[in-house]
Amino acid sequence: MKAQTLSLLVGLFSLKTFANAQEKRLEYTIKRNGDVVGNIHFAHGIAGNRTVLTMESEVNARFIFNFKAKTKEETIYDKGIMTWSSIFRKLNRNVRVDKKIRANGNIYTLYKGTKTETLDNYPIRYNMLSVYISEPVNITKVYSDNFQQQIDIEKVADHHYKIRFPDGNYNEYFYSDGICSKIEIHHRLYSASIELTS
Repeated sequence: MKAQTLSLLVGLFSLKTFANAQEKRLEYTIKRNGDVVGNIHFAHGIAGNRTVLTMESEVNARFIFNFKAKTKEETIYDKGIMTWSSIFRKLNRNVRVDKKIRANGNIYTLYKGTKTETLDNYPIRYNMLSVYISEPVNITKVYSDNFQQQIDIEKVADHHYKIRFPDGNYNEYFYSDGICSKIEIHHRLYSASIELTS
């Protein structure tokens, strides 16, 4: 089955399943040098044993040149185990990231465009979208859809964590009442922050 068809089927199933689900929404602003350059819309839906997390972000900024970045991510958990996740990112008009992962029995199939790989890392219970709505208390690993691998979580202090990515960049996460209230982004070329507004 082609990845595009699979993504469409999963998306339609999610919409049908969550038509009457309870949903919580979080709104964040993205700041760089004190200026708001973007926003994040996050949704957390629960229906029975199924949880769906979705995030959409948009950034309009200038760094040497003007750029507009849009990202869409979705994760589905069944009984606490991740069974589907995807990330799609476009920079200006160019698709930069289009990756998906689906559980097949006790393994995961990774989709990278038209190519597939197998990830023997079942079960995954915590990924980068989970970071927003669940403080990683006693959790030491997080699955990154962008890098398609597990990454260490370092506890810095109470309600303060650090995640170092394979490309050398890192983020710091701060929590209030179990929800991520602030993210400090430390990139080798820039710094920015993500702040919860509602």
